[in-house]
Amino acid sequence: MAYAEKVYKVRNGVKTKQFTWRCMYKGPAGHQPPWLCESGFPTKKSAEDWGNEQEAAIRIGLWVDPKKLSTPFGEWVGIWKKSVHKRPRTQSSRAYLLDNLLLPEWEHKALAEVNNVFAVQTWATRVSKPLGPHDPGTVAQARSLLSTILSAAEDAGYIHDNKLFGRRILIGADHVDEDDEEEVWAQPDEVHRMYQRFGGVQGLMVVTDSYLGPRWGELTGIHKDNCLIKRIDKIDGRPFVRHVIRIDSKVGALHEDPIELDEEGLMAWHAAEDARLEMCRAKGWKANRRKPPKSRLDVYLGPPKNKYSAREVDVPEFLVRLIDDHIESWPYDYPFTTPSGTFWLRGNFSRELRPVADGREAIPRKRGYAGREGWEPILPGFTIRGARHTADTYMKDDRVDRALRFQTMGWVPKDIEGTYEHITPEMRRHRLDSLTARWRRGRRVALRSVA
Repeated sequence: MAYAEKVYKVRNGVKTKQFTWRCMYKGPAGHQPPWLCESGFPTKKSAEDWGNEQEAAIRIGLWVDPKKLSTPFGEWVGIWKKSVHKRPRTQSSRAYLLDNLLLPEWEHKALAEVNNVFAVQTWATRVSKPLGPHDPGTVAQARSLLSTILSAAEDAGYIHDNKLFGRRILIGADHVDEDDEEEVWAQPDEVHRMYQRFGGVQGLMVVTDSYLGPRWGELTGIHKDNCLIKRIDKIDGRPFVRHVIRIDSKVGALHEDPIELDEEGLMAWHAAEDARLEMCRAKGWKANRRKPPKSRLDVYLGPPKNKYSAREVDVPEFLVRLIDDHIESWPYDYPFTTPSGTFWLRGNFSRELRPVADGREAIPRKRGYAGREGWEPILPGFTIRGARHTADTYMKDDRVDRALRFQTMGWVPKDIEGTYEHITPEMRRHRLDSLTARWRRGRRVALRSVA
């Protein structure tokens, strides 16, 4: 049973008559030392009551060692990192949130102090725009990661429970913001005009994504052997021929994962930088040493987002002809690469898309420069993600069956309806005919506007 004892204060090496109470209570079986203590109580009764509460919690298995509760958040993060294994991109995203939002605020604070809804709400409000430097969406991601870390601390017995779990903490992103806009999607004539302006493989990528809706990595990772595969169904006893693009389950998506550089990676970077500087000196060029990066970009082919993302997408008639003509003259195995055959990076493609969609100013001809023509805006703010929004919007507007929409987009059918519904050849034909009609209508409108 817990008991209390006096602890006298010492001033200048001399024990005074002033004292507080220290609680002594029996720890869990096997705990060393067997008796634990907690100081600083103003009365004997408060010390004994606290000790009895600890022993009661030990008996029913709800006790948490106060030393664990006082573990600094930064120390626990180091332990937690060793227990989880995520994709490199997820690890890099978490590292950014930890380094820039969570650790600067909580690194040296005890887990018991971090596990406080009011404290987290105050922090989130302070660091979110317009009061703070961070976008509300980024702060919301950091808050979610904080809850994940505290849940792991609960599972490991470092805190009683995660008080953030299931609690809605309002951040800027949760409020109405006049600046927030929906993803821009394109009308068929706008897709056709961007296709004409872009030209080449870039224009075909915009059309393909706007009518088929693959994710960016799925589009750029398509191999020519997975393009326009023939499938034959039957409708009313007659053959119905269609062509599909297949998203492979193992290498069907291009991944761009930032990888944190470890000591070995940094040594390799410094060696390469030394070689670059030596080459510049040998050629008489002026060169400064660059700042070491925190990460490198790992580009590779791997599985798509989930098992439902590995799928076949039916290709409408007009797009079959466009892709077939492109592959026939394209010298590379991956139809949607750069003209030099390397994989497109999302940022590089986006930079090329911006003037096509947003327009650009003309630059007059001058000595040493041929000049360029100006472009009127077609669809400001349009992105390659907006093309995926466009594909789903077309299907919704054309009354394409829900089962086929989910299968085309690679979505997870989580409800009971998704378990029991199936796709028929008639559904496929309806979708393909509707998309072909949209393309023809969009082309007519686009050509009429030019004339």
